Amino acid sequence: MIRAYYLPPAGKPIAALTEKEQILEVFRRKEGLLWVDMESPTPEETNFLADGFGFHPVTVETCREVTSQPLAHGFDDYLFMVIHAVNIQTRGVEVDTLEVDIFWGKQFVLTYHQVPVKSISEMRDLCEKDGERLLSRGAVFFIHAVVDKIIDNFTPTLDHIEYLLEELEIQIFRNPTDRLLHELLDLKQTVLYLGRVAGAQRDVVGRLVRGEFGPVTKQAMAYWLEAYDHLLRMVYTIENQRDMITTARETYMSVVTNRTNAVIKVLTIIATVFMPITFIASLYGMNFKFMPEIVWEWGYPATLILMLLITVGMIWFFKRRKWI
Repeated sequence: MIRAYYLPPAGKPIAALTEKEQILEVFRRKEGLLWVDMESPTPEETNFLADGFGFHPVTVETCREVTSQPLAHGFDDYLFMVIHAVNIQTRGVEVDTLEVDIFWGKQFVLTYHQVPVKSISEMRDLCEKDGERLLSRGAVFFIHAVVDKIIDNFTPTLDHIEYLLEELEIQIFRNPTDRLLHELLDLKQTVLYLGRVAGAQRDVVGRLVRGEFGPVTKQAMAYWLEAYDHLLRMVYTIENQRDMITTARETYMSVVTNRTNAVIKVLTIIATVFMPITFIASLYGMNFKFMPEIVWEWGYPATLILMLLITVGMIWFFKRRKWI
């Protein structure tokens, strides 16, 4: 589906366009600012990127693949960017990212995504309500608004991951099961993936801030620096979460080891206490004919009393040495 919003020059009202011919006519006119959003496009609509707009075949192929890491490539009259939005989930530890391809020229912006993206839907709603204000400041400000909203929508996911980590840490001390270890490993994979995406997006915005793709006005640069700073904080947050997962895993292993040692300690004490008793029982179980205690009238109760005294004595000794 193709939607477009066009703000003509000289203060004319914004117009919503849906027909390819209208969009292409405005695109070729190179006046005002045109935003084209392609959501869940058909193969024919994807081909329109090269056949109609004349974008480079490599960029069109990148749009088809939807497996690219965040990147930016400059061409003669436009900039091609790949940005990832997060697929917000309220349950579980798996997090997906959604690729958003952006073609950015002086008088146009085109966003391409094969699945609905919350950030882009919010931008369309803003255009419906107050599109003139949103587009009147130019492409560089509009692209910043899109990218900044995509970055902002990472925050709920990172907060959710931090909440899951806190819950897992509590459960580790209460009941460290194998399921918790698997969840920690899954969470680690998620955080590592988000770290790669956030780091790549930081580099993309950093190239824009450094002016690799042409000069940016001072006023616009202030906004892009804010977005870059936001990405830096996001990368630091993800790195801290990765360290927290490592610490939680070490804590899990420590708790499991301590519990195992406690069990082994109890079993060792029991075996140690029963060792002399077992020796006495086995000694008098040999049934030799000439064993004086066997024919002794009080031999049996005396042996039981001896066993009891040995048991009590050993337990007292262990407690005095603070072994139990």
